[in-house]
Amino acid sequence: MKGKTSPIIIGTRGSQLALWQANFTKEILERNGLSVEIKIIKTKGDATQEWNLSFDKIEGKGFFTKELEEALLVKEIDLAVHSCKDLPTENPAGLCIAAYSARANPFDVLIIRKDAVDATKVLKLKEGALVGTSSARRKAQLLSYRPDIRLNDMRGNVPTRVNKLRELQYDAIVLAAAGLERLSIDLSEFEIIELSAPMFIPAPAQGVLAFQIRADDDELGAICNLLDDQVSHRITAIERKILHDFEGGCQIPLGVFSNIKNNELHTWISYADSWDAMPKRTHFVLSAEEDEKSLDTKKLLKLLKIKKSKSVFISSDLQEDDFLVRALKVHGYELKYQSLLEFSPLEFSFTQHPDWLFFSSKNGVHFFFSQLPKDRDWSGIKFAAINQSTAQKLKELGLQVDFIGSGGDMQKVASDFDALASGLILFPQASHSAQSVQKQLSQEKQTQSLIVYQNSPKIDLPVNIEDILIFTSPMNVEVYLSAHKILENQSIIAIGESTASRISALQSHQFKVAFDPLPWSVLDVVFSIE
Repeated sequence: MKGKTSPIIIGTRGSQLALWQANFTKEILERNGLSVEIKIIKTKGDATQEWNLSFDKIEGKGFFTKELEEALLVKEIDLAVHSCKDLPTENPAGLCIAAYSARANPFDVLIIRKDAVDATKVLKLKEGALVGTSSARRKAQLLSYRPDIRLNDMRGNVPTRVNKLRELQYDAIVLAAAGLERLSIDLSEFEIIELSAPMFIPAPAQGVLAFQIRADDDELGAICNLLDDQVSHRITAIERKILHDFEGGCQIPLGVFSNIKNNELHTWISYADSWDAMPKRTHFVLSAEEDEKSLDTKKLLKLLKIKKSKSVFISSDLQEDDFLVRALKVHGYELKYQSLLEFSPLEFSFTQHPDWLFFSSKNGVHFFFSQLPKDRDWSGIKFAAINQSTAQKLKELGLQVDFIGSGGDMQKVASDFDALASGLILFPQASHSAQSVQKQLSQEKQTQSLIVYQNSPKIDLPVNIEDILIFTSPMNVEVYLSAHKILENQSIIAIGESTASRISALQSHQFKVAFDPLPWSVLDVVFSIE
């Protein structure tokens, strides 16, 4: 048997990360009684990085794999261990992928020098920050959230790239979380932002190791079952099929991320025409029984490339440079946005020193802090936000947010906060607040409402004839439906559970729900409407 009478020879590149991956594989096989050796193979990609030649994105084109594959074919090695995101989707004749590892952290990480941090900005990058990355995918997505930043190519292995940040060549860099975690690199001197999906879509199969062998090596193929993770195998097969059928390798700005939730497989795709173009996005769901063979990738590509013919109304006062506005427009939607409410401050007295301030909206943050001295001391007070967008409003004021609610399930948000909070909890809010979280806290919690603003209906509301109506709050629903009916051909989207409940109570028209007010969650629902 292979490994008993003769060792299994693992081929690997010589970088620290590649050697970690090879030794990780060796340990698994040796724990199962097999004899294993490691052989270092120098690849064209390694040489190219040493020469520091100028190229955009070499991963995924065979630069890091070709020599390993050639060594397999001539039987110099038996097993090649690859970072799956670097591996071309077509195997050379005579080779196959025998297994995929369990997926490590699949996301990217933004590593920022402390002097380049601005907590008031999205992604905490200072205005005009210089960010190092050679990935067209990362460039396109970073610019979609922060059009002001500057980008510069960056090469070298993981430790080399981190050292370039230390040497002040960049304000920030972007790396794969898996590589950083596998090498246990100390990043304590930097600010770390995880760029997680669905906000930021990673490379297909990022965080997964691929184990490649000769196709006729049945004995080693059976041994590789020890290395294979079935869940990761299914997810990776789907992500790599999309990569293959989009015919781009990693030259194109393509991100794909699949995740299993409630026995369904959700997949998000981010695709741009070039690194400096606004990415388009889509999201689809497969049942537990479906795999990559169920995918109609031609349809997916068409969804991303064709211009939409629908019009959208959003009941919110947005700005032209908001991510949601730009993302809808790049897909071709005609867009109109306007809150149906007028907001005005209410005078209040704030002499308490609560243990927590819990904000349930961005308006609550604005009207609370706009009426207080800017130099007020907030030490000893913790801040909570109902969602990420409200948290961002607090961060723009330079405040640390100690609790951020996740998703649109207010019962879960209340439960999560209830387990954390103690002492006096103050809720700055509107005069008509639904108190969705406040009412669901345990009875022993000491809570107090603080009315800081009021909202009232705008007069002379125009009829909205757009194909899709997006309602952002229960009161926006009430105002619109008190004046107008929903047309039969219109599609309705509610943002949040409380907004959905109000729509259900006031009309019988079917609607969809974006359970999170974050723009990428709203986009997923808009794109699901045929």
